[in-house]
Amino acid sequence: MAALNEPVIIVVPFTEWNDWVLDCVRHCAKLAFQDFVLWLLPNELPSPEWAGRLAGTGIGARVHVRPTGPGNPARKRNVAMRESGGRIFALIDSDAYPRADWLSNALPLLNDEVTIVTGPNVSPPEDPVSRQAASHVMESRVGFYAGYIRHVPRTRRLVGEMPTCNMIFARQDGLFFHEELDTSEDMVFCRETAARGKRILYDPGVVVFHHRREIFRPFMKQFFNYGLDKGRLFRAGRPGPNLRHAAPVLFILYLLSIPALFAARLAAGAGAGWHWLYLAPLFCYLALVAFESIRLSSSAREIAPTCLAFVAAHLSFGYGAIKGFACRR
Repeated sequence: MAALNEPVIIVVPFTEWNDWVLDCVRHCAKLAFQDFVLWLLPNELPSPEWAGRLAGTGIGARVHVRPTGPGNPARKRNVAMRESGGRIFALIDSDAYPRADWLSNALPLLNDEVTIVTGPNVSPPEDPVSRQAASHVMESRVGFYAGYIRHVPRTRRLVGEMPTCNMIFARQDGLFFHEELDTSEDMVFCRETAARGKRILYDPGVVVFHHRREIFRPFMKQFFNYGLDKGRLFRAGRPGPNLRHAAPVLFILYLLSIPALFAARLAAGAGAGWHWLYLAPLFCYLALVAFESIRLSSSAREIAPTCLAFVAAHLSFGYGAIKGFACRR
């Protein structure tokens, strides 16, 4: 990519000021590539206390605080894209922070054909077990299907979609995020980029560290929302959802069918008999989850919560997808 004649716009959308926002700002201040303006998009301006803490991050005059009022990340990112006048944008979540070489590794990979560069968002090593267990689900094909490469470094490759917690891209005329989507807006943005004949490049050196949601309630809510928007997209006939997204839905339907089957057998006065074989897929699933939990856990105390996190993720996503498909907003 030719040398930039204008700063990169780093975009950080969030709701309220917190320590993770400041941690993200501190790490941005340490980036090897320093020609940037950091756009912070909270609901409201910081209080005097938070303003003082922000001033102590070492970011200097390169930060621009733009309160947006309530709104989802897609709306906030669009505000930065419309108002900054920038050409190159680097998106990161407020609960993440970049590695020092984040931009210096990504920017040379942008060109006329590759307009989005992305990479893994990995779990910070300092996070507790309650977040590491959630991370293990996302690092596994069993938990996150082909999207697991979003969370562990893999070889450089072209991809169809990646999340906005780690996305560097060149502006494309008229292309913005869909503000009606609370999640999956990144997937739609990537699909619309590809529809213009552009490519998305994943590189393992483009790294951010991303704190996961704690198990169980915040983590389950996250996966429920993933499923909810996938169901809505499928209902609307939009591109994106596919058969792999249907697997958690089929899993829920299978689980619901188990008591129905055995109740019918008992009502007919028959024993369980060979119908116990109907449980074989469940046993295989649990065995696979246990194997993945042992493989990914760095200590014995992570294994049990990781097993439970796999099941919670699949059930939450499946229920969300069913609700998103069946119910109008």
